[in-house]
Amino acid sequence: MNQVIEIKNDYSLELPNFLTTTDSLNPNASLQYQNINKEFFVIVIEEDKKEFTRKIVENNAEEVYPPNLKGYTDIINHSIGETIKISARTEIEDLEINGLAAKNFTIEGQTADKIAVYYSFTIIKGKDNYYQIAQWTAKNQKALFQKQMLDIAKSFKQL
Repeated sequence: MNQVIEIKNDYSLELPNFLTTTDSLNPNASLQYQNINKEFFVIVIEEDKKEFTRKIVENNAEEVYPPNLKGYTDIINHSIGETIKISARTEIEDLEINGLAAKNFTIEGQTADKIAVYYSFTIIKGKDNYYQIAQWTAKNQKALFQKQMLDIAKSFKQL
């Protein structure tokens, strides 16, 4: 069974019932759910598109990170290497999720604590925001949760 979670009349996401809300994963996330026993975690971070563009222009970074969905996705893809020692990474895939342009990629690696992890990132271009859906689990559970992670990302709806 799944539960539909609505955030601030802005978006909804369908999550498995085994996940419960938390506030300890990321202070910037508008949605945070976890199941510590299953080692499964989901967060959503919103970024105002105009603010993102302003930061890119301010830092003269338009050539490296164009102020669009591709540029935003590339920043996330590159910055994850600052916190995870990456051992494998998929190509960025174009998706459409409920009529919205999106990109998806996965990363396998090791945390600073030497924990092997599997991450799935889905970045969605909404009306006013970019939405980063970050999901992770222990690497040895990749096969168990890989499809479920994609199903969760594909359940995103802007309200």
